[in-house]
Amino acid sequence: MKLKIKRLNYLAAILAVIVLTQSITACGTTPKVEYIHDIPDVTFPVFPPPDCVIYDDETDSVSMPLWYWQKIAEYKIDVDAIEKYMNQLRNIEAGKE
Repeated sequence: MKLKIKRLNYLAAILAVIVLTQSITACGTTPKVEYIHDIPDVTFPVFPPPDCVIYDDETDSVSMPLWYWQKIAEYKIDVDAIEKYMNQLRNIEAGKE
């Protein structure tokens, strides 16, 4: 009888260890964090009228002041940065990190 009780206590202890181990590890140890990203509204800059830009038919070239060219270059850099950011947001939302 004592041997049977010892075996039952031993089995109960092993079962308790297994159940506790599974219950501790069953919960995700690293929970998934859901981020909600607001996709910003993109506002485009207002350029001055291109009156200062001159196209020459003979040389097939365009001439413009440096400040106007810099404004166009800054616009292109900003648009590329926004496109990259939007693509990253879409990839994160789609789970393609």
